[in-house]
Amino acid sequence: MKACTIIMPIYNAYDATKAAIESVIQHTDLKTNKLLLINDKSTDERIGELLSSYQGPNIIVQHNQENLGFVKTVNIGMKFDKNDVLLLNSDTEVTANWLEKMKTCAYQDDNIATVTPLSNNATLASVPKAFVPSVLPEGYSLDKMAELVESCSYKEYPEIPTGHGFCLFIKREVLNKVGYFDEESFGKGYGEESDFCYRCFNYGYRHVLCDDTYIYHKESQSFTDSKIERIKKAGEIIEKRYPSYLSRLNSWCQRKPHRYIGDNIGLHLGAVESQPNILFIIHDWDKNNLGGTTLHADDIVQTLRNKYNFHIFTKNRIGYAVYSYYEQTETKIQLPDIEEFKDLRYYNSEYQKLLEKVIDMFQISIVHIHHLKGHYFNIKNIINKYKLYTVISLHDYYSICPQITKLYKNEQYCGCTPNKEKCAECLRYLFKNDLDINGWRHEWHSLLKSANKIIVPSESTKKEINQIYQDLDLTVIEHGINLKKETSKLQIDTNKDFNVAFVGAIGIHKGSKILEEFIKRKDWKNIKLHLFGILDSPLQKNTKFYINHGRYKREELKEKLKKNNIQLICLLSTVPETYSYSLSESIACGIPVLAFNIGALGERVKKSQVGWLIDANSTCDQIIQKIHEIANNPEQYAKIVDNINKTTIKTVSQMANDYQKLYKTHAKETVVKTDIIKEYLRTSRYYHETSSLVDSSAWVFSTLKWKIISKLKIPKPVKKIGKTIINKAKS
Repeated sequence: MKACTIIMPIYNAYDATKAAIESVIQHTDLKTNKLLLINDKSTDERIGELLSSYQGPNIIVQHNQENLGFVKTVNIGMKFDKNDVLLLNSDTEVTANWLEKMKTCAYQDDNIATVTPLSNNATLASVPKAFVPSVLPEGYSLDKMAELVESCSYKEYPEIPTGHGFCLFIKREVLNKVGYFDEESFGKGYGEESDFCYRCFNYGYRHVLCDDTYIYHKESQSFTDSKIERIKKAGEIIEKRYPSYLSRLNSWCQRKPHRYIGDNIGLHLGAVESQPNILFIIHDWDKNNLGGTTLHADDIVQTLRNKYNFHIFTKNRIGYAVYSYYEQTETKIQLPDIEEFKDLRYYNSEYQKLLEKVIDMFQISIVHIHHLKGHYFNIKNIINKYKLYTVISLHDYYSICPQITKLYKNEQYCGCTPNKEKCAECLRYLFKNDLDINGWRHEWHSLLKSANKIIVPSESTKKEINQIYQDLDLTVIEHGINLKKETSKLQIDTNKDFNVAFVGAIGIHKGSKILEEFIKRKDWKNIKLHLFGILDSPLQKNTKFYINHGRYKREELKEKLKKNNIQLICLLSTVPETYSYSLSESIACGIPVLAFNIGALGERVKKSQVGWLIDANSTCDQIIQKIHEIANNPEQYAKIVDNINKTTIKTVSQMANDYQKLYKTHAKETVVKTDIIKEYLRTSRYYHETSSLVDSSAWVFSTLKWKIISKLKIPKPVKKIGKTIINKAKS
């Protein structure tokens, strides 16, 4: 195999440089290859002494007479001899056989120009999550991590849009044709490697990822004014030379065609030791838009993933997927789509085969059903076939009616037990077919009877479910939240505004019609209305008595409510809530509530006396009158605040402990079938979603490279995509 010269530009960073050099000496054949250490006039005098301590026929030390910067220093190294070259940052540590593996990768195809290895911190080459910097997993040395990466590698060397300069192998023939880095244009650095890689495309070359080699990288993500200025200048140069750069990189980052490599590594990291495997079946796993059910399930996963491997089987826009959560890593498999024939699902043989495959691959011992929307009743057959311990959580009333909110024709609460004719009329209106409500409940009853444990979050939910299914044994486990509860000091000054808030996504079942009527009113006197969240209504603009604060992050809510001196939160759900996270959040924030006396809200407010209850059939005038009464009764308000201060709220840890007691007796320690899953991951790269970057890839848009290419003049539609991704990352 051809000789290679390893070029390491060095500027200060004594400890990191020493570790980098010694790792190269330890893991590299320096009889065949050379190590060229170039001191770019470091201000740390110890660097010179350090470099002089390394002796050997193929260890060469050079000292620049002045500080030239990365680009010129690298060019000096690339012109040193006629070997292939490998650019290596002085804040890296290499691993066993690293150079030999990268050479093998480079020469498996004549048109390969550059090779970049995997790393903990190298943007697109980062694993287990692309674009997300990480540290070594707990319990893993660098050598052990590198061994795992090599042992589970596909050795497919996927193509990437650009090499990464932290560790970049370049063939000599490519340098001879394409030339060196453009030191005149890029000065002391930033943009030069991208410019070089895009010049390579003009000669028919490509760039690949060496997916069996792992190099540690300590790179800092901090920016100085001088760096930002160089980034700006580099962006102007690349804009002029490569107008298509942004759209190419955007497209690749959105598709993440190499994601399966990191997921595979994450799988093997997680599956090394045997842990019980629990399967969650749920309707939605969009972590950017957490609903109550998804939030609850995620709380369990994140709290107990050190004891169990959790696998989430869910429906997304392009089919079914499995998200796996091990103690330190996460993976995703996008499964092949199946044929579906109607919106309301009963049975589907393809679905059953798919789910059986998942249970077999992940060696599932417990199934926990959180929601069946998007799934089929074949689950009952699978439970019986595999004799799985089964838990079903009823987060809403989907088990009673496919109209989950129990709103008759999406307008008003239908009551606990509407007659058959009314149900048929409503379902025909909503789903455009003659669904039989009795048939729906028959299937649900059969499934529920097959479960080992049925969980509901409140006594009121238990009562409502039992009105339909009288023979079911339901267990109440309340949800928990992680908001720290503080002592409330709220009080009323009748000479000042009384601030009332609506919180969350206010749809029709959450009281949007009531809020709409409130917004239109002009007789509020000293009452100020606030919305923190979104309203399912065209009435969005602020008025004299109404302020729309828009969406909020969950962790920001307490501060926002405090800043606006919110003294009452309206929880005016027109249907019976099964629990209400909003009530828990209100208590944690020390704010009294006004709610209808139905469902879990009525039950919980009555029990703890943390607010006021009114009849669910109250008119808007009656509700407004009640708000005025509250605002003008400081003594009664003070008693409610005192009750809030005496009330405790369940934490996520306490809730998770309840589920730990449930799981531990029935969970079996098994090891997932990594070979089978590995092959699924390879296939799943063809099914990855392309419409958003989600949380992991969004990190790339704050990197140096993105800051360069984001300056490009590009078509508005492409620019809009980039902005959307950035906004998602921020939220």
